[in-house]
Amino acid sequence: MLTRKSGILAGRFPDFIVVGATKAGTTSLDYYLSLHPEIHMASPKEPGFFVDGIQFSNRHRGLDWYKSLFVSAKPLCGESTPSYTHWPSRPLVAERMRETIPLARLVYIVREPWARIQSHYLMNYRTGRTNLPFAEYLVRSPHLRDATCYGTQLANLLRHFPAEQILVIESDRLQRETRAVLHTVFHFLGANPDFDSPLFDRRLHVGNEKRIPNAWGRRLLVSPPLQFLRKHLSPWWYHQVQTGLTWPFLGPIPEVEIAPGLRDELTECFRREVDLLRQLTNQELASLEVKPPN
Repeated sequence: MLTRKSGILAGRFPDFIVVGATKAGTTSLDYYLSLHPEIHMASPKEPGFFVDGIQFSNRHRGLDWYKSLFVSAKPLCGESTPSYTHWPSRPLVAERMRETIPLARLVYIVREPWARIQSHYLMNYRTGRTNLPFAEYLVRSPHLRDATCYGTQLANLLRHFPAEQILVIESDRLQRETRAVLHTVFHFLGANPDFDSPLFDRRLHVGNEKRIPNAWGRRLLVSPPLQFLRKHLSPWWYHQVQTGLTWPFLGPIPEVEIAPGLRDELTECFRREVDLLRQLTNQELASLEVKPPN
């Protein structure tokens, strides 16, 4: 229900959050959720209210600002911030969410670990956040590894939220069986599960890692005009504009190389994490079979 505060419509807290994982399809899921007539999604995506110390954190803006993202007469409101599942690099997120929105439902989308972590690195390379080689960036940026430890992330969430408030879905299934997965998500959130749209056939950020913007392209991505558009366009339209503006500056992707010892260590770690996730969810999660790079 809408209320009025100081003569303007006042917002509320979200009913649900897509909490991650980074580069596992959160942008597509956010877009699909925004199409449902009973769901309002925060704009821009990734308000980052419950996390400190990252580029897009907005915690300093306060609770009233956060509630202002959810001014809507629709029954359900939500937001998507993948960095909410970077524990322990981002240590206080789950505790803060429990204190502020204890009844919120959480959707956690996961992807094959090596594909996810390499995609995360390429995103940061593409947007100019790093020029380091993959292996060195892994060592210097522990959140990349943390974000791929799915079992640990879910176990941390379960310390603060009951299992019935958390849904884990597979990125691969969202791509291959979009409508079936969305039916499950809508039902979990309490929206009409049978809603359909031809726009569910749209795919966001598919294939955007085959070529990477060069130095000029990366400067364009972090320029004020692009950041303005990111805040004011829907994820799908922003992706179209970003792709159109940066295509003249595309070059080959950097080599994603890793020493055999570190590769084997991470592969074993990821397998343990997937096993833990399966135990905690009692789901098969077949698409998460760990596929180490050659």
